[in-house]
Amino acid sequence: MKSLIVLACLIACCDACAQAPIPPRFSAAQPGAVPSAWQTVLLSSNKQPTEYTLVADEGVVVLRASAKGSASILAWRTDFDPRAFPMLSWRWKVTKSIAGADTRARRSEDSPARVMISFSGNPASLKAGDRAAGALAEAISGHALPYAVLMYIWGAKVPPESTTVSALTSRIRMIAVSSDDEGAGRWQSYRRNLADDYRRVFGEEPGRVTAIELMTDTDNTGAVAETFYGDLTLAAP
Repeated sequence: MKSLIVLACLIACCDACAQAPIPPRFSAAQPGAVPSAWQTVLLSSNKQPTEYTLVADEGVVVLRASAKGSASILAWRTDFDPRAFPMLSWRWKVTKSIAGADTRARRSEDSPARVMISFSGNPASLKAGDRAAGALAEAISGHALPYAVLMYIWGAKVPPESTTVSALTSRIRMIAVSSDDEGAGRWQSYRRNLADDYRRVFGEEPGRVTAIELMTDTDNTGAVAETFYGDLTLAAP
């Protein structure tokens, strides 16, 4: 009996004993090409990809994203329980906001900076409209949409801390951690609780995190944008 109790305790504590996942650090690399652990994801064959490169800024190697009427994602694939490691920290520097962008409008929903978290779940539970949107997105891009995506974005014409539901699908929710020209031109640091934010915007418990992605996009407005991303870290509460 004693051994069974010990085994049960070990199983219950396995997540707590595990180490936090470590997104590949830009600061550990040399300026130039992005480490292969970060994969480029094209949104469609008709869209120009955003250019992602590593550069030195203030003595630290960071990611530089340069968009010119373009959009593509830089993704790190992973698999962890956001309730065990919910604390996501990162920093970015947006050179300037995007003129003409509007987070609320599908035709002008561009952002100079996004940190996007993909979650697993049961696709059969989705509404018909969300399943149709997912099928369309997969047909265009060749990649299936995640069950849910929580985005932290640099918003446009929306207040900080506001949540916007994507016009494409209700399974994408965008939290504006900054907006318009607030803080533009200097490094901004953030720390968010993924599990709490997911519960708040989706009204349900989160599934496992399957990817962390970065995106700077100007494909709707045709504008030019430049953003710098620093390292991302995950931690227990």
